[in-house]
Amino acid sequence: MEILLITGLIIYIINYAIGWLLHFKIISMTKRTHQIFFAAIIVNLFVLLFYLDFLSAGFILCSLSLAMMLVLPFGKKGGIYHRIVSSTGFLFYLVFFILNRALLLN
Repeated sequence: MEILLITGLIIYIINYAIGWLLHFKIISMTKRTHQIFFAAIIVNLFVLLFYLDFLSAGFILCSLSLAMMLVLPFGKKGGIYHRIVSSTGFLFYLVFFILNRALLLN
C-alpha cells in the first residue's frame, strides 16, 4: 500500500501542477496526455480502496478524493468548477496521505 500512496501523491502533484500551468498558458499539452495522468489517479485511488478498512477514515477520504475525480469531467474544461473540484480532490488526498503517514510513523 505504501507504494500506492507515494505514487498517487506524485501523480496527483504532477497532474495538479500541469492543470495550473495549462490554465496560465505556461505550457501546452495534448488533452490525451493530461487524460492519461487523470486516469492514472483514478486507477490508483480505486486500487487503494482495496487496501483500506471499509468505512475507516482513510477509506472515506480516499473515496471522497475518488468521487471528486469522477465528477471533475462534468465541469467546463479549466473553468472555476474544474479548479474547485480538482483542488478539493487533491486536498482530500493530501489529508489522507498525511494522516496515513502519521499513523504509520507512530
